[in-house]
Amino acid sequence: MPSKNKKIKTLKSLKANLKKTLPQKISEVIESYENFAEQPAPTDAKGFSAHHSACKSAVVHAETLLKLARWTEDEPVITAENDNFDLSSVLEEAHAQEQDEDDES
Repeated sequence: MPSKNKKIKTLKSLKANLKKTLPQKISEVIESYENFAEQPAPTDAKGFSAHHSACKSAVVHAETLLKLARWTEDEPVITAENDNFDLSSVLEEAHAQEQDEDDES
């Protein structure tokens, strides 16, 4: 599937593009994760493991997008050395903002 975005040639352009597109992408990932995680986990070991692995992958995906979003806001990227990133509070904040936007519509 071809990308509808034009070719980005500089970090400045990349930041500007991500700053516009990441909020929607993050909301979609969080919503998808919540919908999937709310499904009952299979009871067999293989299915249970696959379900939990998928949930972990979604959390890592959301965390990565949130780190990119922080980068676009000129905040330092979180690394293993300075990992003070609290995903649960960020997810709660994003969910609250999404609810506020829905209420305004």
